[in-house]
Amino acid sequence: MKRTKEQYEKEIERQMAINQCSYEDAKSIVDWDDAIDAGDKELGAPTPEQKKMLRQLHKADKDPGAKTERKPRERKVDEDKKKVFSWLHTTLEGFALNGEITITAVKNETEVTFMHGDAEYTMKLTKHRAKK
Repeated sequence: MKRTKEQYEKEIERQMAINQCSYEDAKSIVDWDDAIDAGDKELGAPTPEQKKMLRQLHKADKDPGAKTERKPRERKVDEDKKKVFSWLHTTLEGFALNGEITITAVKNETEVTFMHGDAEYTMKLTKHRAKK
């Protein structure tokens, strides 16, 4: 939409009042705004200095001290692994009843710690992923 000469001058005066700038500065603002409205993309593109300033402003919006709180991951029980572990644990309990070993700890259905003589052993059950 083209402006009349009166509308153009009125817009320059309005820009002078808003931005408290000179007639030439307000005229350049109005001309730049009209060029963008007309579809001149070159005038609307930020300069490298403006791009740098925009990046700095974007970084300033972020709080560097604020870290997202980590939520503990819910561990799903693998029923197959639990079954195999129960077999191993039952076997070790048989040795414990005979007095050959002493079971000292069981951890998460995956790890058992026991004593044989003066030495401490840990047996951990690991289920490997299927090959692709």
